[in-house]
Amino acid sequence: MLIANTKGEGKSGDDFWVKAETLLYTALIGYIYYEAPTNEQNFSTLVEMINAMEVREDDESFKNAVDLLFDALEQKDPDHFALRQYKKYKLAAGDICSK
Repeated sequence: MLIANTKGEGKSGDDFWVKAETLLYTALIGYIYYEAPTNEQNFSTLVEMINAMEVREDDESFKNAVDLLFDALEQKDPDHFALRQYKKYKLAAGDICSK
């Protein structure tokens, strides 16, 4: 529902963007579900995480707050479900940014 409602009425959208958005939401929701305290397991936290995903086109090495959360998660559990999804999302996003 979340993805369907962000495309707009009657718009088909590019399949790549739908897949990238799905990977991102899956990663963030997985992080919230498995790692966040119970009182933060809600859509407000999801929106806060999305809003914290600053990108700097002039600095490819820049890491936003969400990148840092996932870096810490990788140190704790390199095979974590949410981390695997986030890495797939970052790979896809990197492919687009480099074109």
